[in-house]
Amino acid sequence: MSFRQNNLPVGQLYDSRYSPVQARYNYTKSIEKIHSQLKRKKLEEIKKIKEEEKKRQKELEIYQGKYTRLFWRIWSLTFAKMGEDWVLLAILGIFVAIISYTIDKGILMCGNCQKWLYGELAHGLFSKWVAWICLPFCLVMWDVGLTHLVAPQAAGSGIPQLKTSLRGVFMKEVLTFKVLLVKWVGLTATIGSGMPLGKEGPLIHMSSIIVTKLSKAISSFNTVYGNESKKIEMLGAAWAVGVACTFNAPIGGVLFSVEITTAYFAVRNYWRGFFAAVWGATTYRLLLVWIDGAKTITAVFSTSYFIDFPYDPWELISYAILGLICGLGGSLYVWCKQHYDAWANTNRIIMKIKKTSRFIYPGFIILVISTATWPNGLGQFMASELPAGPQVISLFSNFTWTKDNLTIVQSNLISNWTTHWTGIYENLVIFIAYQFIASILASSLPIPHGVFIPNFRAGAALGRIVGELMYSWFPQGVGYAGRMAQIVPGAYAAVGAAAWTGAVTHTMSVCVILFEMTSSITYIIPVLIAVLIANGVARILTPSIYDLVIRSKKLPYLPDLLPNTSGLYGVYVEDFMKTDIRFLYVSMSYRNLKELLIAYKKINVFPLVDHTQTMTLLGSVPRHELILLLDHQIGTYQRRQYLPSPRMDRSVDSLENVEFIHSRKKSVPLIDDSSDSDKEDDKNEEKTDFNPQMTEMKEFKVETVKETKEEIMKKWTTPKRKPLPPLMPKSPLPERKSPLESKRTALSLSSLEVPSLRVCDLPAQEQIAWEEEQLKQAVDFTACRIDPAPFQLVERTSLLKVHSLFSLLAINFAYVTSIGKLVGVVGLKELRQAIEDANSGNPPKMEEKEPASLSPPPTPRTPTISVVPPTQDPITHTENIENKDSKV
Repeated sequence: MSFRQNNLPVGQLYDSRYSPVQARYNYTKSIEKIHSQLKRKKLEEIKKIKEEEKKRQKELEIYQGKYTRLFWRIWSLTFAKMGEDWVLLAILGIFVAIISYTIDKGILMCGNCQKWLYGELAHGLFSKWVAWICLPFCLVMWDVGLTHLVAPQAAGSGIPQLKTSLRGVFMKEVLTFKVLLVKWVGLTATIGSGMPLGKEGPLIHMSSIIVTKLSKAISSFNTVYGNESKKIEMLGAAWAVGVACTFNAPIGGVLFSVEITTAYFAVRNYWRGFFAAVWGATTYRLLLVWIDGAKTITAVFSTSYFIDFPYDPWELISYAILGLICGLGGSLYVWCKQHYDAWANTNRIIMKIKKTSRFIYPGFIILVISTATWPNGLGQFMASELPAGPQVISLFSNFTWTKDNLTIVQSNLISNWTTHWTGIYENLVIFIAYQFIASILASSLPIPHGVFIPNFRAGAALGRIVGELMYSWFPQGVGYAGRMAQIVPGAYAAVGAAAWTGAVTHTMSVCVILFEMTSSITYIIPVLIAVLIANGVARILTPSIYDLVIRSKKLPYLPDLLPNTSGLYGVYVEDFMKTDIRFLYVSMSYRNLKELLIAYKKINVFPLVDHTQTMTLLGSVPRHELILLLDHQIGTYQRRQYLPSPRMDRSVDSLENVEFIHSRKKSVPLIDDSSDSDKEDDKNEEKTDFNPQMTEMKEFKVETVKETKEEIMKKWTTPKRKPLPPLMPKSPLPERKSPLESKRTALSLSSLEVPSLRVCDLPAQEQIAWEEEQLKQAVDFTACRIDPAPFQLVERTSLLKVHSLFSLLAINFAYVTSIGKLVGVVGLKELRQAIEDANSGNPPKMEEKEPASLSPPPTPRTPTISVVPPTQDPITHTENIENKDSKV
């Protein structure tokens, strides 16, 4: 006590007569008590949310019918208890299987119709040519028109857009019901026309649309399915269903969805993919049994290879060489498609043709392709009379085409691949060239299509050539340790198909898809070796076919990092970040804010710093919040609050900001029960008041302080004399009281052309002066929503880590700070360019970058903002950011 008294001032010594001061907060509470209080509050909040949800459901039931309520009641008591995901995924698999089956039946009908036109109706050479090309031409023209008029987003495979959506940039315009219908009908016409295209991409797209619509329907009573994260999880399962219903490969479909969708796949979605894929594949094959009369569930391309000694170990070398050739061929295909699309989109003649009519270019392409497959022309060299499925089955056949002793069935099969002038090797080369060139031309058309099947057929033909050559070189087989293994050319065809397709798509799951399609895993080691080599070669030379479309359409998606590129380990954020930043600072004026928003219209999020000298990052502000701030400062409502009085001056000088609004109304007859004398007086009065010279009326509208910009009070005056000075408040004529006075007024207003006067705002000079004063004030950032913790990186963050963070968190930009100081920003554009440079062997370096000055300059009041011309690529560090990324 003495120590305290000695150190306190005289007037503040402790006096024992007074009770000690009670603390405002009790800091002696135990941790358990605080935890229990927080837990109780949390439970109360959860209970309140549940009560609100029940209340909302009861309100919703009022607008639902009796049967609808009964259905949702049964659902909530049965399937909802088990889990909606199971039922939703099962329905998804059944729907996609039905769609796939109907597409196959439509394609078969189109093929049979073309053969009927060619074989029975036409007799002459020219008539046969017309009969062969007329159906494909009509189908493609109808497909082009349907896609353009109903859903232009249905063109292509849809996989690049879905990859972008799974990354976090949800593209809702490609997941509509119109796109589903156009994909469904248009894909049937595309493949039914005979063009070398597939259905795996559009089927994946359709399954994604179905799962989106089902999730939206279920979200009416379970709000979890309205969440975008939940939608992305369900989209991953939809990919597996699309592949499973195309090739009857549920396991391969799941693995394909894992490889092709995102860089980081959530393991919790694994069972969803398998469950939906099994339902889809089973339903698809059961439809063939129940409707088409198939004996049992079989593989798509069934084979019967040797099992005891399928291949010799020395043959692995030939399979590896085949994988190398397929890798080069797949890369060449992607390279040719890339350059052809670039040339077609920049060629003046083609662009002029497309602008003239959108049907000329597709019509020319289908005429060329149909003429090439004409059986009396080049079609006889490529088995054009066989559909796509039997072509692959014949290429996978388990016998040698070049041997002498062939059965009748084998001879009939080989007759499709030989002519009087050419043998099997020439025909197979022509077939590969046709699949190569025609698929590139056909995929440039604005119609639904896929590219998996044509590359699969091209690889199978290449493998068949290698297998037949191996048999001709080693007719007795290849021996090892006293055992001889026969050469099976069909196995080489299967290996070549998987390797070529894997090189084009950059996937390894094609191995499993091949095993499920052929129901044989005998050649699992050769297939894996060939696909690995082909995939590695293709990744070094070209991007995948899907990444190529993403680049050409400039979608916000990041390419993959090559694992064998050692230069990327020395690349950091400071080497490729953008230092020319457009930012906000605390003391900036509204004038600077207005100039910043006008100069950079494509930037959706701006960083906020404390001062232009220290550059300490305080947060980020979305563009729409800044616009609201500016509107609150100099907007119409705020300016009307500045009006000195409710009524404006009606002098001639004050009418400079008054607008005339002309309106014309037809007269409406009025029914009254007055006497005839009153009507005669009324007519005389009308003749007196409304003479021919009185052809217009003036009206004025006065705004009060309490009015909003949506509500304007209307006050009408009806001067009843010859042309008077405008806005005369009172008519000099004597008032006449009559029971029809109001009706006469309504009649006159409805029968005359009334130009009205509306007092809109302040006069122009006063308005400019008022805005100048308002723009000089400092911006109050506390009145808007600020993200206090935007995603940040440090200068020494490696390229590998930045790529992982952007891919895993689905972010579009990140600020770079150094001890809290804003030094740069990294967006998708900068990161993508750095990845491409690192993959090409030229990693970016900081010393190569020119120093850029930060803007605005140090003067806080009048910063000078340098306008940078917008780039052609819309993927900048803050451009095209989704609304959810802009929200705080």
